[in-house]
Amino acid sequence: MKASATRILLGADHPSAIEDLRVLLIEAGYQVDWQVLDGVPTEDLVSFQLIILEGSQPAESGLRRCHRIRAHLGDRFIPILYVLRDVTTAARQACFESGADAYLLRPVAPGEMLAQVQAFLRIKDAHDRLAEKTGEINRINRRLQRAYQQIDQELELARRIQMSFLPAELPEVPRLRFAVHYMLCGRVGGDFYDVFRLDENHVGFYVADAMGHGVPASLLTIFVKKGVRAKEVFGQQYRLVPPSEVLERLNRDLIDQALSDNPFITMIYGLFNHKEGSLSFARAGHPYPLYVPRQGDPCLWQQEGSLLGVFDTHYPVQKREVRPGDKVLLYTDGMDGAQFGGRSPGTDSLLECAARHRALPIREFVDRLPRDLFGQTSQTDDLTLLGMEVCG
Repeated sequence: MKASATRILLGADHPSAIEDLRVLLIEAGYQVDWQVLDGVPTEDLVSFQLIILEGSQPAESGLRRCHRIRAHLGDRFIPILYVLRDVTTAARQACFESGADAYLLRPVAPGEMLAQVQAFLRIKDAHDRLAEKTGEINRINRRLQRAYQQIDQELELARRIQMSFLPAELPEVPRLRFAVHYMLCGRVGGDFYDVFRLDENHVGFYVADAMGHGVPASLLTIFVKKGVRAKEVFGQQYRLVPPSEVLERLNRDLIDQALSDNPFITMIYGLFNHKEGSLSFARAGHPYPLYVPRQGDPCLWQQEGSLLGVFDTHYPVQKREVRPGDKVLLYTDGMDGAQFGGRSPGTDSLLECAARHRALPIREFVDRLPRDLFGQTSQTDDLTLLGMEVCG
């Protein structure tokens, strides 16, 4: 800090008591003001970089002056240099207790005086720069807090919108029961499912997974919801869209968006005819459906099918007979971390756990699987299980 830009305040009962100090500081290039400072200072003290108080005569007056100034400054930092003639320990202690940061004994050595002033000004300058940076950090933190609050509000809105697109309740269908376990690892996520009656004999359902988390993934799930066209109505007639065609149309819709990054959506769409007891499904890069027969070992229904939104392709349909007591489970890749019965994580553990609980009704079955497969561990990915059971 340049001396010419530095303001120093001198305080004393009379200007003659500090005339020698004033002359010394002015010759050194400092701006010097003098005040009696008997009451609360009338001038804004924060405009000074240093305060020097004469405490030699009378000593009590100087100590009171020092105490008032320090109280007036509060948390604001301005160094106070106290000048006294009494060399006793009690006098020096009293100046510190009154709020001084250092003392200088009379007679004052000019070199020592100026060195002391320069030392205090360096400390003051460092303090002011630190306070300025702290203030800027606090301002940034406040802006960040406002930004986080806005993000939190937007995430909550995204969560409510996403949840509103999920079925409020699963449809009741003769001879058929559904159950779902839906758990996101964040506020919003990429998992999505739906179950809907198409006519008196058919039920459509699907599970989809947009890779990633957060708002982008949730927006893709909404795109899937709006893009699934399972039924076409022509006047008084209608046509149920086959699973392959449902996925192919959705795939073309995603490609037509020409997104800069491939969305990487997996999905499996099923169409169940409860009159025939048959299930037709097509798969787009999604984990294979798990078939849990009433008798026999659980197994995966393997079927080819590429990810949605990558390139134009065909999605083959597989048709299976599902008998009373059989279950079918659709799930997302959050199941990859499943662990059960000493088996390898993922599919092997899922098959073992499904076999263990195969006799449970579908609602209890879907509730039990994630508890046994994941225990108390926190999920690192979204997890959706959609179970279907044919009743007798």
